[in-house]
Amino acid sequence: MDNVLPNVLRTNAVDENQSTMVESIIHDAESHVWYPENYGKTRFLLQKKGDVLASNGCLLWKVNWTGEKNVDDTSASLPRLGGALSMVENCRMYYGGKLVSELRNAGARIAIDELFTPLDHQVEVADVKLGSNHQYFYNADGLLQLAPDVATASTATREIRNSTDANLEVSVPLKSLVPMFKDILLPTALQGDIVLEIDWNARWTDSIVEGGGGDVADVDKNFSVERPRLHLDYITFSNEVAEALRDEINGDVGKTELYRQAVLVNSQLPAMAGNNETQTTDVELGFANRSVMKLYIQKRNNLFADGNTASNPLQRSLVSDGLLQEEFQLVVNNKLTFDRNVEVVPEMYSYLNQTGDGQANILAGTYDDVGASATVGLDVMADTVVLPSNTAHATAGVRDAYQGRQRWIGINLAKTRMGADTPQNAVQVGQNNMVLRYTRNGASKSNAAPNTTSALGSVQLNVWVECVKAVVMRNGKMEVVDM
Repeated sequence: MDNVLPNVLRTNAVDENQSTMVESIIHDAESHVWYPENYGKTRFLLQKKGDVLASNGCLLWKVNWTGEKNVDDTSASLPRLGGALSMVENCRMYYGGKLVSELRNAGARIAIDELFTPLDHQVEVADVKLGSNHQYFYNADGLLQLAPDVATASTATREIRNSTDANLEVSVPLKSLVPMFKDILLPTALQGDIVLEIDWNARWTDSIVEGGGGDVADVDKNFSVERPRLHLDYITFSNEVAEALRDEINGDVGKTELYRQAVLVNSQLPAMAGNNETQTTDVELGFANRSVMKLYIQKRNNLFADGNTASNPLQRSLVSDGLLQEEFQLVVNNKLTFDRNVEVVPEMYSYLNQTGDGQANILAGTYDDVGASATVGLDVMADTVVLPSNTAHATAGVRDAYQGRQRWIGINLAKTRMGADTPQNAVQVGQNNMVLRYTRNGASKSNAAPNTTSALGSVQLNVWVECVKAVVMRNGKMEVVDM
C-alpha cells in the first residue's frame, strides 16, 4: 500500500535536498602587459572549481594616468556615456585549447546593451561601476544640460589620477564580455584549461577625455590598466545533480547546448564627392547556412566635426554617428527584411527597441541629426559641460560631441519578436549570404547647417551579427559547432 501512495501522503521522510553551494573566487591575472599608445593584453587562467562556472562574475581593473602633471588645471576622465568600456578592445575565452567565445570591439558592443537598462540603473549602478555620468537636467533656456562632474579629489570623482589611493576602479559583467554566458552555464569538469584573454585599447584618443583649464601635453597622454582581476562564482550542485551532470558530459551521447556568438563584420562607406551625391553601398555579411538572431550596427565618421581630428573629444570611440539622410535595408534569403528602406529616424529607434527587447534609454538629441548638421536654431542640448578638475571650468563642444552621436541601429531577425531572446528563436539563412544595403544622401535639408567635411567623409561601419553556435560536451571533452 505504501508503494502506491504519492509522496505528499507518505508519513516517512523523503530526502528532496536540492541544495547548491556558491564559492566566490578572485582571480589575479596570469600575465598582463601594457604598451602606451598601442595596446595591452591580459591573460587569466581560471581555476576549475565546483560543477559549473556561473555567469554573474565580473572583470575589475584600476585606471592610472601615468602622465599626470596637474599643470594648468588639466584633467583626465572617461567618456560620460559608457565610461571604461572605451578601453576594452576584444575578449576571448578558450576551453581545452578551443576558442568557444569571442567578442571584438567589445566596449562599443557592450555600450549598446547598456542602453536597454533603466535610466535609474544607468545613474545609480552603471555610473559607479563604469566611471560614467548619465546625469542631466534642463536649464533655464529649456536645453538639456549635462550635469557637472564632481571636482578633483572629492568623493565619487570620475577623474583619473596617478595615485595608488585615488585610482579609479571600474568593472564590467562577465556575461557582457562573454556572450555565451547569457545562455548557458559552463561545466568545469571537462578536460583542458579555461583561459580568458582581454585586449585593451591603450590609445589616448580612443579612451580618455581631457578637461580642465588647459591642454594635456602629448608627452603626458599616457594611461594604464592596473591590477586587472576576475571575481567569479562557482556553483556546486547536490550530489545527485552533480553526478548526473558528470555522467552526461562524460558519456558517448553527451550534452549539447545552444548559445549566441557576436561576430564583428567591418566595412567602410566611401566618402561622397559633393553635397548632392546619393551613395548606396552593399555590404556582404556572409552567414550562409547559419542561424542568425539579430544585428547591431555602429557608424563612425573617420573625421570628427571639424574635419581635422579623427576622434570625438568628449565621447571617444563609444559613438554611432547619424549620417546624412541615411537609410538601410537587409537582404536575407534573397528577400527584403523591410517592405521599404528604413529612412525615418523614429522608425530606426523603434527597430532598435525591438532588437534589444526593451526601451533604449538615450539622452534627448543624441539620436537626432549630428550637431554640426542639425537644423539651425533647433539645438536641444546646451553646448558646455563641467568635467572633473580643480575648478569648475566649462568645456565647450557638447553639441558636436553628443547630438546625433548615439544613433545605434538594430535589426531583429527572430522568428517571434519580443520576449524570446534565445538562440532557439533564430532564423535560418539559406545558401546566399546576407547583404546590408546602406544609402546616404549629401543634399542638405532646408534650414540646416551646411554639410561638413566630416559628414561627407568616409564612415567606418561595424556590424555585430549575433549567430548561433552549439557546444557539444561528451567523453569529457568540448566541441564547438556552427549552427
